[in-house]
Amino acid sequence: MSGKVIQNDEQYEKARVAILDMAAKLDDPLAEMSDAERTRLMAIYDRTTDLMQRYRRGKLVQLDPHLRDIYRQIGYKWQEIDSETERQPEDDQQEPAEKQSPPPEPEEKTPSNPLSDWLED
Repeated sequence: MSGKVIQNDEQYEKARVAILDMAAKLDDPLAEMSDAERTRLMAIYDRTTDLMQRYRRGKLVQLDPHLRDIYRQIGYKWQEIDSETERQPEDDQQEPAEKQSPPPEPEEKTPSNPLSDWLED
């Protein structure tokens, strides 16, 4: 299993959409698909789902490092995810904390409906 890996959540989402599309094609009994094409599409489907599982396990290992030992014991493989690379696009979008303005404080609302004034008495 060398070669491509899922790099970020955006690629994971694209892979998820792609496997749903492939599953629909493979499941369609009326699809005019040769045996060779079906076998090729099934291999792509299997490879993509395996990459997705490894990426997801990598994300879980990133959240809980103890899973690394558990996965190793049961023979699961996972993708090592570099947290700096993963967070880089998000950091570019946010302004530094010093430049961000504090959220506006909510104003006190005074009842403007004369019918509700008698409730406050």
